[in-house]
Amino acid sequence: MPTILTQHSAETRDLNRYLDREGIIYHFPARYLGILQHTVGELGDRRFVYHRPQRGASRGDAGTYFGYGTLGDPYPDVQNPGQYFVNIYDYRKMRPVPLRRPTGAYYETATHDVPNLRGRSIRYITPQAFLAILEAGHAYSATFDEPVDLQDIGIFTPGPIPRDLFREMNSVPPGTGYVPRGIELPDRFEAAALHERARDDHQDTLRLILEAVKSRGGEALYNNNVDLFARVGEDRFLIEAKSLTRPALAVERMRYGLGQLMDYGVRYRAELCGASPVLAFGAPPMRDASWIATILNESKVAFVARSNGRIAGVNELGKQLPFVS
Repeated sequence: MPTILTQHSAETRDLNRYLDREGIIYHFPARYLGILQHTVGELGDRRFVYHRPQRGASRGDAGTYFGYGTLGDPYPDVQNPGQYFVNIYDYRKMRPVPLRRPTGAYYETATHDVPNLRGRSIRYITPQAFLAILEAGHAYSATFDEPVDLQDIGIFTPGPIPRDLFREMNSVPPGTGYVPRGIELPDRFEAAALHERARDDHQDTLRLILEAVKSRGGEALYNNNVDLFARVGEDRFLIEAKSLTRPALAVERMRYGLGQLMDYGVRYRAELCGASPVLAFGAPPMRDASWIATILNESKVAFVARSNGRIAGVNELGKQLPFVS
């Protein structure tokens, strides 16, 4: 059974106290967790359609269904207990569809009875009504494959992603830390990186690095692409953090992280001023992947990992960093 996600527009951000990022990630309170556990976990149905509420909206899609995609597995928001995230994959917009069919019946009730939407930001919809909405929105070529985290397969081949201004980082931003660029949506590679930012081990890794940089009188910046750009004295560091909740994926995460470091190093060459690349794992790799440290060292990339509540150097370059314990 598919789900409906209520999504306020950027113009009505004051009506939405959650950390939603349209087409990227959805943020919700615990009272809706059971719905997603049932649809995604028990039924294996990851399909969703967006609903734009009428209240406060000034866009042409107010009071309509306007986009669709698939959902990942929900996971906790570690900075806000009692709240959760769910990643959005393969998001596509469609022509806005009114809540009523041409016959006057509501899609959600299949009758002329007005659906009760108050306090129901996430709700069920029948498969028949879901497909009818997509048909009305001219989404005829919709396919619904299982969501794939590109970082798990180690592939990083982005297209011409726009540049983004750096922002000061005094604390690790909640959620994805993403600042929308008008109506333009991230491509799937940028979305994959943003998904990872909301994970607890990614946030904890950046927090430890940030604290160490600040304690040494340094400063830190970030943007929609770069996890952390640190300056400590005359030294500059481009830091990419990688979650490692599954040790078997260490090699794939390394490959993906290397791709990001190389891409960002070129795209932000003027701002980074020759910053040294650093790959930071949320946990040390297992013994059978210890050769990763050598590969990175020979590639002139410092390698560090979160271990026992601190950031430790894993290869020789990592051990020489001024912010490791």
